[in-house]
Amino acid sequence: MGKATETDLPGVGVRFDLETNAGRCVGVVVHQTGRRDLVVYDERDVDRACESVVLTEDEGHTLGELLGGNPVLEHLDDVVHRLEDLVISWVTIDSKSSLAGLTLAEAELRARTGAGVVALVTDSGSIPIPGGADRLEAGGTAVVVGVPAAVKAATKLLNESG
Repeated sequence: MGKATETDLPGVGVRFDLETNAGRCVGVVVHQTGRRDLVVYDERDVDRACESVVLTEDEGHTLGELLGGNPVLEHLDDVVHRLEDLVISWVTIDSKSSLAGLTLAEAELRARTGAGVVALVTDSGSIPIPGGADRLEAGGTAVVVGVPAAVKAATKLLNESG
């Protein structure tokens, strides 16, 4: 697997770059507006784009699906997007976690860590702004928000066996 990097672009968005095993560098700039720029960098100068394609947010999602978006997300479980002192992390719920199968109310994740779950994603779909009765399904993804220490603590609970 190639090497992926993430760079914050203040006032613009986030830049994701992938150096392929063949030595080529491609990237995506995700603008705060939702626009995406797909970029292919010059082989001799990785700071120079030799080609760029502007995509709408929907086109970016479609391209991601065509490229196999779900496996990419599985490898990026620990990707954290930072906005000043707030972090958002996509955490896969381990099947051995003591929280797997519990409702959010039963898990008491916010009370225990200070981090909140703002969405749950499973094979059957997503639940934006889940309620206390929604379950933390093994293999599903919890979108966790909070200060770095709180998100780290929540991630640990969602990944460790009890």
